[in-house]
Amino acid sequence: MRRLLDAIKYAWIDRKLQKRVKEEYYLDSEFAKIDKALLTAYIFKNPYTISKNYLKKHHDREIHTYGETPLKTYETIAKECDLKETDTFLELGSGRGRGALFLHHFFHCSVIGIERIPQFVKLSKHVAQKHHLEKALFICADMLQAKIPKASVIYLYGTCLKDQEITSLVDRLKTFPKGTKIISISYPLTDYDENIFCIGKSFSVSFPWGETDAYLQTIKGDL
Repeated sequence: MRRLLDAIKYAWIDRKLQKRVKEEYYLDSEFAKIDKALLTAYIFKNPYTISKNYLKKHHDREIHTYGETPLKTYETIAKECDLKETDTFLELGSGRGRGALFLHHFFHCSVIGIERIPQFVKLSKHVAQKHHLEKALFICADMLQAKIPKASVIYLYGTCLKDQEITSLVDRLKTFPKGTKIISISYPLTDYDENIFCIGKSFSVSFPWGETDAYLQTIKGDL
């Protein structure tokens, strides 16, 4: 019964969000092709189920943690952090890669997505290669353990991470160059180290579960 209710809930959320995507972004025919190609790959592969099965197989305690950032929220983040063509946008936990592909297309920046679920990475790579998106890179790795590639802008959703996991991640982010921008959701990284990070601004963003604050912080300097 729980699986059925989850399936109905996620199908309703996805349908509502997709209607908005079509109205706002599918006027760009090239993006419509890219996005439709990605979504078509999941017609018989529900991403929530893929994530749950993967986490269950790997004995994670929390198997219902998958969620996606709406494309409108990616647009808000990109504008608030003044994302440029010369930037490299790194997403820690990129899921299906939809947001990274969106930013690559509309903001013309390089994008890197790190995602631990192999099926997500395989399909996002396939779409990127099919549409010759040479500045879109997807890496299959656990962001909590893998070496984090250098980037000028980093997006950390991370609302389901434990404090010790965030602390470990922050310790590695502190080694990034001065001026690196990091966007975190619901909490600022200054909560974990106010000597290294400097909050530039906070702004409201929307998710399927409601409104929250995003924090744009920069690294003050090298250690």
